[in-house]
Amino acid sequence: MSASKNRQLPLLDRVVWITGASSGIGEALSYRCSELGAKLILTARREEALQRVNDRLPRLPGTACVLPQDLERLAELPQLTERALTCFGRIDVFISNAGLAVKDYAVDTRLDIDQKLMNVNYFAPTVLTKHLLPHFLERGAGQIAVVSSLSGKYGVPRIAAYAASKHALHGFFETLRSEVHDRGVDITIIVPGIIRTEITAHAVTGTGESFGRVEKTFRAGYPVDKAARDIVRAILARKEEVFVGGTERITLWLQRLSPWLLRRFIRNHPIKRLRRLKRRLSFWERSDPY
Repeated sequence: MSASKNRQLPLLDRVVWITGASSGIGEALSYRCSELGAKLILTARREEALQRVNDRLPRLPGTACVLPQDLERLAELPQLTERALTCFGRIDVFISNAGLAVKDYAVDTRLDIDQKLMNVNYFAPTVLTKHLLPHFLERGAGQIAVVSSLSGKYGVPRIAAYAASKHALHGFFETLRSEVHDRGVDITIIVPGIIRTEITAHAVTGTGESFGRVEKTFRAGYPVDKAARDIVRAILARKEEVFVGGTERITLWLQRLSPWLLRRFIRNHPIKRLRRLKRRLSFWERSDPY
């Protein structure tokens, strides 16, 4: 293979498994990985939505291995991993992207909803990783990219269960990285900011009902196709952790400089405050160099 082709298609013939591939960041990642030559395994709950993504792949449409699965059904995930491994005989990159959000106050959120979010956002990636890891360790190669959130760094009002699951995700995968760093397995934690997706429309309330609408901040968020490019670039560079998003990155700087000030910033209408920051600091938005 020529060096030029390697640069143009850096994922050529690499097998990439993406969960949450039917919409949002997962869908955009599917298209970007396809553009760069990957063989894809796509997982989400809705088979028809996965088939739609499969049919729209920019390179070799219809060639992905489609594995629909409700990731909350943890007992079925070991078998799902085996099915994924049989699609192309191996997996090179596992992108754990599937997730569920909540929009309600902690006091109004039932315990079964807390458990639901932990199952989807934390336990499902953990179970899949534990069953995929022996394959990586045996080969002495593999990469796990985990899509977390700014909520894995700090919590804002009305998302306590979501923040808890993302904090747990960081704890597990940061620890796992320290255990396998010298065994050929790389772990990349992706920290998205406010991305232009329908994550809030798919969120649940504290009683389990659909939140049902995209919040204004997310409608004006960082473009999802740019987020996918940033994420794939971080995976190719084998970065340990990377933030993806716009001016909301300032909250991470604020967290390092003054956690006390950040806590007070997020207590009162943090989304509105971030919107004002985005307007005032729009020149800080990163441009895509590609």
